[in-house]
Amino acid sequence: MDIKNLLNLEGKKRTWAIAGLAAFCVLVIILIVSLVKCSSGIGGNGKSLAVSEALDSLEQRLPKGTGFVVKFPDERRHCLFYLNGGHLYKFDGKTKRLDEVTFSSLTEDAAIYYNDEDLNAGIREAVLSPDKEYIMLTAAVTPTGSSDKVRQGLYRMNTSNLTIETLALGNVSREGDLFFVAVIDKNTGAQRALLGFDKSGKQLSREQQQAAIKTYKPAVAKTAETATEGESSGGSEGSEGSSSSASSEGAAPAPAATEAPAAAPAPAPAPAPAPAPAATTSE
Repeated sequence: MDIKNLLNLEGKKRTWAIAGLAAFCVLVIILIVSLVKCSSGIGGNGKSLAVSEALDSLEQRLPKGTGFVVKFPDERRHCLFYLNGGHLYKFDGKTKRLDEVTFSSLTEDAAIYYNDEDLNAGIREAVLSPDKEYIMLTAAVTPTGSSDKVRQGLYRMNTSNLTIETLALGNVSREGDLFFVAVIDKNTGAQRALLGFDKSGKQLSREQQQAAIKTYKPAVAKTAETATEGESSGGSEGSEGSSSSASSEGAAPAPAATEAPAAAPAPAPAPAPAPAPAATTSE
């Protein structure tokens, strides 16, 4: 083989080596860019930064009088709930959609009573449960066919699927971390029972309830002793009055959900803010 052929062979080898190195460099660059994009879309705790930023943006623009705010930036719920003027709203951080959470029929005999002209109508209080899985709701209730008699109810809403559970119907008040529901006999108007619940919606035992009543409401301790242990809500029975509990204190925040300080709700719902600016969420 002559020198000319050797030089041509060496040149081809160098060309293939340079081409292979160039291709390797291109692959490395593509991989680095992909990793940077993935890391920029997800925070260290697995939260989508786009969702978290959208929830923060809406929270800063909530209408005046908003009394309850809780954020769930996690992948399972990725939303924000807020209470204003007796109405509960949900903002989805992924779809950027804002909707009112409505409950057309809670039981066969009652539904939430909405009337923007009535300060006691609608949802009067919302409290996040300690495990951040439920929102306890105190709402005005109109018995079917009795629109002139507004009563109250204590409910528990699942923050993931928005299902709502009726805990008790009657005059609702809150003392510390406990809810008390005075169940009124719809025929006589007399108090039939006094039921106690914790902030998770679990009914207190007879012993727990008696101890709590002695601490918070000594004057009704005698009435509570007549309540049977484990008694349920009693269907359509509730209180004759429509006064709501004044306290609006929320639960302590946790990593998966953050709750802002509560304030007294406005007489009527303020116009809902426009959805937060669109942001690309990571897959």
